[in-house]
Amino acid sequence: MKVTRFHHVSVNCNDTPLAEMVSFYVGLFGMNSKERPEIPGVPGHWFDVSDQELHVVGAPPRGTAIDSTANHFCIAVVDLDEAIAELENRKIPYERALQGEDTVQIWINDPAGNTIELQQERATR
Repeated sequence: MKVTRFHHVSVNCNDTPLAEMVSFYVGLFGMNSKERPEIPGVPGHWFDVSDQELHVVGAPPRGTAIDSTANHFCIAVVDLDEAIAELENRKIPYERALQGEDTVQIWINDPAGNTIELQQERATR
């Protein structure tokens, strides 16, 4: 699969209030907020960081094998369908989710159990 770039890094609030996390990133780093789609059951806040993003997740980690609300990084790929076919060919387990109305997310773990999200690269950014 062809990777184009890191899309975002996501950190979890754990037991810290979301507002405190947002205040920290704005106050210390001067980060600018970015519009965030509705993700049912997962509160959060997004920031622009140059051509990438920082996602702050206000839901606790689920504690599942592939944990989409835990700390993770996201890689943009040229062709998500091709990436899914490669995962299936290699027998790598994945989970599929939808962000907003039209962004498909694929979640996998690396051999050490770190969560990685894959998203289709968008032509307009």
